[in-house]
Amino acid sequence: MKIIEIIKQKWIKDTLTTTFIVIVLFLIFIGINIFISKLDINDIDITKNQLFTLSETSKKQVKEIEEEIKIYLIGFNENTSLIDLVKQYTKTNEKIQSETIENITDRADLKSKYGITDDTQVIIIETKENSKILTIDELYTYDYTTYQQIDIAEEKITNAILDLTKTERPKIYFLTGHNEYSITNGLTLLSAYLQNEINEVETLDLLVKGNVPEDASLLVIASPEKDFMENEVEILTAYINKGGKILWMNDPKFIENSYPNMQKVLDQFGITFEEGIILEQNENKMALQSPNYIIPEISTTNATKDIATDGGILFVNASKISLKTDEELENLKITPQVILNSSETSLFRKEVNNTNPYKISSDEEGKFTLGVKLTKEIEQNEESENKKQATLYAISNNFFVSDYPVTIGSSNVYPITFYNNKDYILNTIAELTENENGISIRKDTGVITYTVTEAQDKIIKIAIAIYPILIIIIGIIVWIYRRKKK
Repeated sequence: MKIIEIIKQKWIKDTLTTTFIVIVLFLIFIGINIFISKLDINDIDITKNQLFTLSETSKKQVKEIEEEIKIYLIGFNENTSLIDLVKQYTKTNEKIQSETIENITDRADLKSKYGITDDTQVIIIETKENSKILTIDELYTYDYTTYQQIDIAEEKITNAILDLTKTERPKIYFLTGHNEYSITNGLTLLSAYLQNEINEVETLDLLVKGNVPEDASLLVIASPEKDFMENEVEILTAYINKGGKILWMNDPKFIENSYPNMQKVLDQFGITFEEGIILEQNENKMALQSPNYIIPEISTTNATKDIATDGGILFVNASKISLKTDEELENLKITPQVILNSSETSLFRKEVNNTNPYKISSDEEGKFTLGVKLTKEIEQNEESENKKQATLYAISNNFFVSDYPVTIGSSNVYPITFYNNKDYILNTIAELTENENGISIRKDTGVITYTVTEAQDKIIKIAIAIYPILIIIIGIIVWIYRRKKK
């Protein structure tokens, strides 16, 4: 009996001690949580693309805003990730303030002003004179090729803020009338991305309009398949002589035809888009083990400095650009800046119907120009003080920024989403339109596409095959060693 009493006393003592320790730890845990919540420390975002952290692009753009802005989050509770996102705007710029309103009945003024019902979830962004309302449905989009929902809340909120505060926007015109890629067919995503970057995008038919509008920040020519008319050449020449800026992307035509009027415009900048395609022999400069899927070499500029060191871009069926001699370019008052090249071992093939992946006798081997920025000094009268310059940025591929789907495995993927294609084209346009805030690496909220080079593909496959075998071998060695030890 005495032994039983001792056991009982020990059990009670241990139980009380354990209970006391648990209570103390629980109270410490609650205290730490209360203390940390009062510190208002930012949540740690461990996602690869920092999906829940305000991007550097947004921070750079909203930092410069000097107008008072109020963001109302109506129908949301404090625990949603959207609240945390909006708080990051307020920390980036003290001019931006936010307020979370779980129940709109508490704010009759807002309910009456915006006609909000009791069960509505909306974001209202206000300045002193204007306002924008974002519904919950606008904060997400859906990719019908991958069947995934994509969060675009930051994009929508940043654009709404800039839309309310930005007075001037670049006006970008896309040439039509020659079977080009258009903003409704082939360049739909590019058009949407440009508008998300607070640009105005319109089409331009020179035969209808009769000129390039004065408000044009940039004219985009996207692989015209019909030659220009004589009066269109005159209109484009007048635009160039006024110091106009042109982004000209051109896919090879693969057909025997001449474009004399188109060439008249290009001759003003001393270049020609050649007919044929570039094929890579260097497996480190191709993707998907396809010689026509090439990874260009990128010169470092303000627009490409991050892209050149972050996986590059990917062209599909690119051609080459030929430049006139240095003397001829000097006579034309042209200063060239080559941005994109193929590798030293690449091939230029005019026999495009020949699918041989290796060099054939008619192939030309060497480094070829794929992208070049040409600045032209415009002659002016002696009274003019400021020098006028026209710019042509020529790229020997257009498909790389298209939304014509490419089948990779079981998925359809848009070329503009390959590598850094989207960032490259948006940064290039931002540079041409003198929108420095638009040059950045943008947050990727989409789907990662498996478009590695052949060498990378081999390394991955070898690793997948060897690592499990190594683990099994190590396990067997350890097992044999332990048996011998016994």
